[in-house]
Amino acid sequence: MTDSTEPGDGRRGHERVGSARLIDAHAGTRRARRKFLRYAEFRYRQFINDPRQHPHGVACIYFNNWRECRDHFGFGGLETVNGLVERRTLDTLADHDIFLRLADSSLVGVLWPGGGDRDIESWAADMIEKLTESEYPIGSRWLTATFSIGLCWFDRRVRGAEEALLDAMHLAEQLAEQGENQYRVFRPVRAPREELGSDEQLARQIRRSLHSNRLRMVFQPLLAASPEGGRYYQAWARLMTDSGKLVPARHFLDVARRHELIGALQRWTLRRSVHYLATAHGNPSAVRLFVNVSPEAFDERMLEWLVRIRQRHPEVGPRLIVEFEVFDLENRSGETRRAMERLAALGIRIGLSGIGEKQLGHRLVDEAPVDFLRLAPGFADGLHERAGLAGEFMAFISRAHHTDRAVIMPEVEREEQVIEFWQAGVDFIQGDYIEHPQTAPEATG
Repeated sequence: MTDSTEPGDGRRGHERVGSARLIDAHAGTRRARRKFLRYAEFRYRQFINDPRQHPHGVACIYFNNWRECRDHFGFGGLETVNGLVERRTLDTLADHDIFLRLADSSLVGVLWPGGGDRDIESWAADMIEKLTESEYPIGSRWLTATFSIGLCWFDRRVRGAEEALLDAMHLAEQLAEQGENQYRVFRPVRAPREELGSDEQLARQIRRSLHSNRLRMVFQPLLAASPEGGRYYQAWARLMTDSGKLVPARHFLDVARRHELIGALQRWTLRRSVHYLATAHGNPSAVRLFVNVSPEAFDERMLEWLVRIRQRHPEVGPRLIVEFEVFDLENRSGETRRAMERLAALGIRIGLSGIGEKQLGHRLVDEAPVDFLRLAPGFADGLHERAGLAGEFMAFISRAHHTDRAVIMPEVEREEQVIEFWQAGVDFIQGDYIEHPQTAPEATG
């Protein structure tokens, strides 16, 4: 099966429905998938770059009992049923919908939003009804098939078309385990720690998520003392459970460190952050991203990738700020400094985080080759509890400014603290009081 809009494609009449398209990956897997994803990504960029456009829906139609069909009727019988499934699917698609036969089990597609009044849940209900309106003939026998449809909004909550499609596919596969005709829209919610199981279970979840790309980026704005220089955000990864719930970083980062997964997790976040900065999402030239890192994130493969990024997108480096922890600078000085030097040579800006009371006057911090100094979580409250700390804090800010380094105060929770820290000379303030993390910077600004 080829693209039904190509001239001379030899498609049967029932396979040409308006300008809806169905591409078969089996006709040349890599080429077909690339073609589909390029077109899907093109539509995603069109939407992202024009806020007046309506969001698309993406869908995965999953043939629940495809294995049973293959086992009882062979691959020939499965091919027959899939051909009939495609025919019924095409009958239900609208103009400009585009679908891909991804595997024997599933079709994935992007649904055109039309004038903004298209109801993807209503579409899914109609599709289920169409697919199950009668049994499927295989020679002289008949098959009763069931289907699951996973849906996801193709909008600013996801970082690209592929991510939205993965959400829809994962949801459809989950629904298929029940073997019933059903559909559902993917809606991420936050998961409490008690739902995540033991550390070992959580580590397995992290590994699976890294392998299957079941993670999400969230962004929290930093409030700047000066409006110049663009908008600054902290970028984090959030884990996604099998039920689609998002897990805050504080619940799984320690587990990732203990199970030697932190490097892979940070590389994932770095790649996504670079991708965001390198693409035209809501005027990214005005956006700067802070990303927490450690030396193990920068293996040779990652550094080589960053070199290629600099060659293709030289504008990205100055807008990416990688933050090493002061703990690593103190205890793994050689590794940390080598990583800092290589990143600085690529034009990437460097920050140092986790600076507590004992490091305020530390020579190691004063001489660190960094542009940003972030105080430790809880420092803001501790400053109010210890009056004698104020003098050291003011001296720390003075030394930082003397060497052209900006000071960041995290976890600011009260309005009066904001005023006090501005008066003290803090350059950036961050905290849930100002803004909770969001799945896209556009949602915060």
